[in-house]
Amino acid sequence: MIVEKPLRLLRELGLTEYEARTYTALVSNGPSTAGELSGIANVPYSRIYDILSKLERKGWVEVQSSRPTKYRGKPPAEVVRILKTEQEQRLKELGNGVVKELEPLYEQKAETKRPDVWVIRGGRNLLTKIWEMLARVQIETLISLPSLSNEIVKLGSFLPALQAKNINVRILVTEKPKLRSALPTNIEIKTRKPLFGGGVIIDGKEVLLVLGNEEEIVGIWSDEIGLARFAKEYFEYLWRDSKHVK
Repeated sequence: MIVEKPLRLLRELGLTEYEARTYTALVSNGPSTAGELSGIANVPYSRIYDILSKLERKGWVEVQSSRPTKYRGKPPAEVVRILKTEQEQRLKELGNGVVKELEPLYEQKAETKRPDVWVIRGGRNLLTKIWEMLARVQIETLISLPSLSNEIVKLGSFLPALQAKNINVRILVTEKPKLRSALPTNIEIKTRKPLFGGGVIIDGKEVLLVLGNEEEIVGIWSDEIGLARFAKEYFEYLWRDSKHVK
């Protein structure tokens, strides 16, 4: 009698039903003829020689020189080692093929996905870029623009929309009189002097650094995640030591 559990395990290792039955019969009954195996394993006699030939090529069965010819199953530990070695070799070959074919495509895509860096000049152009950034924000907007104190008032028309989307907005400025009346009251505003340069950070992923003064102002925009995170950490540092605008 052939037990079902070994058959299931052998099928999971890649043997067919007849191959699993034949090998199990050999292990259970020792060296046997093809006719004996056909009856023990319940494999049609017309198929048994083909099954034994396949198992021999796999390295699971040995043919004994006798009359009549007998077949012997190799020890299970040995056939599992053979199978493991073959699969490791196959996996290595497939892995090398995958790397060879796909790595150039990955590198090409990585090249195209490198962070962008743009230099923007002039208050009007900077304000336009800020509007573009605010249109993309999902969670949080941090603003520190001491050199654009007059220009930042123009953002007032955009900020209520951010509030409607529950976007967290914090603004750090050097002047407070005209700014506070121009902006929604539920936006957090703090003042700090001095502020050397400024910027806009959205979602900790995109940053616009602002340098210079009203006469000659330059912005550096980038989606480089490391730069955006550093800028956010610096903003938080300044925010902690600044005063709330009431």
